[in-house]
Amino acid sequence: MKLIKTTFVFFFITLTACAQTPGIPTPPTPPNTIGSSHTEVVTSSSSSSSSSRNSSSTSVSDENTSYKFRAKFHSSKRKGIENILTEALDGIQLRKRNRKLEWEILQGGDVLFECTLNKNRLSIFVDKELSTGKFNRRIKRLGEDIQEYISSHKRYNFASRGGISVSRAEERLERAKRELENSIKNLEEVKRDNEK
Repeated sequence: MKLIKTTFVFFFITLTACAQTPGIPTPPTPPNTIGSSHTEVVTSSSSSSSSSRNSSSTSVSDENTSYKFRAKFHSSKRKGIENILTEALDGIQLRKRNRKLEWEILQGGDVLFECTLNKNRLSIFVDKELSTGKFNRRIKRLGEDIQEYISSHKRYNFASRGGISVSRAEERLERAKRELENSIKNLEEVKRDNEK
């Protein structure tokens, strides 16, 4: 009987100890969004000529099969956006209907590319399954340029995408330098800690 009690107590203690031992947590599985991203930017700025608020918004969806860009902006930005699009989409058929501009590329009856500019709205669509990587990068860069222009507080005609690309590259270079310096500092700290 004493043996049964001892076995029962031992079993109960073992069970209690196992229940209190923290297990190794399993990390949550990330969503299956390889190659997909969605960003939305909303900006608001005051007009220098009046006390009204001008708001704009952009939405970008960059997935494996398609690229979509949508923007809503103040009508004062329309001419600048039209200049950007006309320069960037040179060679693509343009249709004008009243104040609406449409660029479109069809391939085998399917829409490969479509861009529509209204008074204060813009939409861009690319079917990545039909287009080339070079064209996809070109349109993505165009979307970034337009997004930057829309969110800027300046009212100017867009001069050149080259200048924007250079300044963006300089910003990335400076950021990379800072990250490298931080990494070197961290490496030196780890080396010092390991020597102790």
